Amino acid sequence: MNTKRLSLPDCSPQSVGLEPQLYEAALRYLFDRPVPEQEDKEWYWDLDDPLFPATPLEWTRIQTVLFARAGTDLAAYSDDQVGIGLYYLVSGGAGDVPFAAIDKSVPLDEAMLMMQAMPSLWRDCFGPRLAALRKPIGDVAGRLDFVCIMWFDVWPTFWNVRDEPRWRDALWQVLDGMLDVPCREVQVAALHGIGHWVKYLQRQDVIDRRIADFICTTDKDDQEIRKYAEAARRGMVL
Repeated sequence: MNTKRLSLPDCSPQSVGLEPQLYEAALRYLFDRPVPEQEDKEWYWDLDDPLFPATPLEWTRIQTVLFARAGTDLAAYSDDQVGIGLYYLVSGGAGDVPFAAIDKSVPLDEAMLMMQAMPSLWRDCFGPRLAALRKPIGDVAGRLDFVCIMWFDVWPTFWNVRDEPRWRDALWQVLDGMLDVPCREVQVAALHGIGHWVKYLQRQDVIDRRIADFICTTDKDDQEIRKYAEAARRGMVL
């Protein structure tokens, strides 16, 4: 799957019906935060920190624009700041934002637009920031790497709509496209997601072929990722 066909590089707040001021405020809310010291907690665990005033539809649109423009709109923030802000978006334990796109008030087409924008997040943000990282699969190197690898592990969104065909198609397109990103961490994240959701994606033959093709493109000396890809195909990842 060609990730360029799925991404929305020219997406703007106005193009999705979002006030630019609200989008800018959301960026500051999510990412313009101090990185906690070793003994401190991230900002979203502070019960006195006010919730951002956005409806589920607005949060869905904020994510659409953010995913599409992550390479540029997050450039001013450090890897740790980006990792913390993205974790808040993806983790149901940190907040309610992951449930916005599946709220009854949000049209399915809006949620699908958000998913179409998601490949850009991996290609333009995670990919360049983590491209030089080389470590054993399963190890974690910082907050950004953690949210990259664990995205589809902690993201509750798909679990709640796994019986909806359009959601299954959309998630597969994202995972499929991630395998083409020239960043090992992004590829491992895709395999991790496939391994967790292969049963629910309901396209085993397609996944088998895609994994076989992926393995053919990997470095022959990287036996670790080749074995991990085989495990993902069978749903055997932790």
